[in-house]
Amino acid sequence: MKIAILAGEKSGDNYGALLVKNLRKLSPGIFIIGTGGAGMREGLDIFIEGLPYGKMGFSDVLKNIHRFYRSFKKIKGALEEQNPSLIVFIDNPGFNLKMAQVLGKKFPCFYYIPPKIWAHNYNRIKTIKKYIRGVIPIFPFEEEIYRKEGVLCRWFGHPVSDLLKDLSADRQADSDKKRPVIGLLPGSREEEVRYLLPVFIKVVKKLSEKISLEVLLSASDSSIKETEESILKKYGTSFRILEGTPHRVIEESCLVLSACGTVNLEVALLGKPLIVFYKTSVLNYLLAKIMVKLSMVSPVNLLLGEKVVPEYIQHLPYGQIIDNCLDILNKGEPYRKQMERLRSIKEQMGSLKVSEKVAGFLLKQVERNSLC
Repeated sequence: MKIAILAGEKSGDNYGALLVKNLRKLSPGIFIIGTGGAGMREGLDIFIEGLPYGKMGFSDVLKNIHRFYRSFKKIKGALEEQNPSLIVFIDNPGFNLKMAQVLGKKFPCFYYIPPKIWAHNYNRIKTIKKYIRGVIPIFPFEEEIYRKEGVLCRWFGHPVSDLLKDLSADRQADSDKKRPVIGLLPGSREEEVRYLLPVFIKVVKKLSEKISLEVLLSASDSSIKETEESILKKYGTSFRILEGTPHRVIEESCLVLSACGTVNLEVALLGKPLIVFYKTSVLNYLLAKIMVKLSMVSPVNLLLGEKVVPEYIQHLPYGQIIDNCLDILNKGEPYRKQMERLRSIKEQMGSLKVSEKVAGFLLKQVERNSLC
């Protein structure tokens, strides 16, 4: 049995690595090929090099369009040569939907973490219906959308819960800290970090004029750490940087300032208050504003159906942000509301072993196809 898995950014790589691990657990003799980041590379039998990893925004993609084109041809050729029994696409719709269009008639294709058609570009449903056999979404409300469209859909929960299940409970509690700790999660992509880390530096500097505090900065890998160090040097400051998983930064923090993304759910599941930020180029922002039809952007707020977590998108009223930080650190009403509502997040994430259930579902699809 041979399965191909295609991911293209950090969260997709994390979930792809979990999927690979559980496919091997359920089917030890399986052969897996694909592309992604460092997490998936370790578990694949064949890793296809070349995909521009972790790019964001329209301008960033345009700058790398020649690399995307070359990698598209290379990955397509490798998949056709390897002839997998099943192809699994993970997120990254700009690249993966194009690949589905050229391979969806040749191979059974499934989409794990499908495009957010409910937020923007609903017309993508036409491509999904034509080239994708089934979807595995991560938000419970997506099930009804796909089923109404006649697309095979299975929701097993959000795999972020699998990422957190092995965390130790012996970290130093924030109540033991003499000074409040501010955790900074500026993102896992270079462009994201270059726009957000200067914002976080400014917030921390203004906040430190009000209270004494400590700062922890998360770096997803060594490349991002180098980018962060150069930015810190430029702004004449230094923070303690913890490389790798953001979980230790989250656990040791009293308040987390975070880029918008799946990591928001990790913060919520670890029971920490947060404030969410999104900043990009003016062009990317204007294009996104035209395309994305959402009043909220953080996955936490989307799951809760209300803006419990403060969001600052592009426009940054620093006075208001500092007030928010102080209200949360002083455990005022914003803090109490977040803590109360974040407790319900676990219920909406589904059960544990999400990745194992996804793997089991995909293996059944391979078995069914082989019997046809």
